[in-house]
Amino acid sequence: MAGKKLESFKISETRKPSVGTTHKGDAPTSGESQSLGFKRIEGILEKEEPAAIRQALERIRDDLAGLEKKGGNKEKAAVKKAMAAVERAADLMDFLFETKESMQAQAVGPAK
Repeated sequence: MAGKKLESFKISETRKPSVGTTHKGDAPTSGESQSLGFKRIEGILEKEEPAAIRQALERIRDDLAGLEKKGGNKEKAAVKKAMAAVERAADLMDFLFETKESMQAQAVGPAK
């Protein structure tokens, strides 16, 4: 008898679907605290220099290349995926820094 009850058990029978709500404490209070959800990347774009980020990502890629020589086939496949991810991250950061510079130049341009 208990087995039949478990077979037909569905979570939807015990919980109704709901929509998440925003609590008052979750809302940003000032214009500066507004973020698109990528706080770490935004912080890097604001505080770091493009050359330093590029150098750090190149160092990671070089470390991964060293690991690729040491490991077996499984490790080599994982390292290849990681290297591709680092290269995509480097391309993304370059694009974001270029976009930031472009936006800053446009903001300064009309004021002259």
